[in-house]
Amino acid sequence: MAPFELGTLIMAYDYGSRPNRRRAAALLETLKGKLIDASKAVERSATMQAATSSPHWRLSNVAGVHLYETASGWNADIAFEDLPVGVPTVIGNAVPCTSRQDALQSAIRNLSLCAEREKAVMANFDTVMRWFVFDDIEVPVDPDYLPGIAAKLADEGHTYEDALGRLAYLRHVISGDEPVTKEAVEAVDDETRERLAIDCEIAMALGRTQFSMADGVWADYASASPNPMH
Repeated sequence: MAPFELGTLIMAYDYGSRPNRRRAAALLETLKGKLIDASKAVERSATMQAATSSPHWRLSNVAGVHLYETASGWNADIAFEDLPVGVPTVIGNAVPCTSRQDALQSAIRNLSLCAEREKAVMANFDTVMRWFVFDDIEVPVDPDYLPGIAAKLADEGHTYEDALGRLAYLRHVISGDEPVTKEAVEAVDDETRERLAIDCEIAMALGRTQFSMADGVWADYASASPNPMH
């Protein structure tokens, strides 16, 4: 794949463009044949709370490898598809690499970790997680996390009504008071998806297992919760 001209690097790289996705999918197929043994490096106890790994970052969920140059160097980002709410959909080298070849080696290491996660952790993860139903989606919640957050929320004075207000506000942000769908969640930024995962955990810690249109929209909660995102 030919590198970008430096004059084009001012604009942010577009993961969603059709030509970039085609190139990323083709590069993925090439790199699959170059995987290394990462069995001693994979995170055996990764959970949804981990900041640097997710058991859902599996080889079967990789959509492509986006290789591109910026003014700071080369990036090789792994893009995923069909992930639960709150799991980042793109991972890559922490800092740009000095060469195209170094970026490719970084991608091979990340793909090798994805292959190991596929073998190591997914079955157990799916059996232990609980699921919060938010309109038309299901958000995974780690049950081991709930007792600790419940005590913390009580100490900080959070209420059941607060939790509903936070969810109503997020629906307003994500889908404009229409039912939240998988497509709507995929269209928002990573910070909003992470906020959704956290607020579903909060609601479940306070005893809630679902939130639907019947529970009201943002206007029903706005006067009591002027800024539920903070």
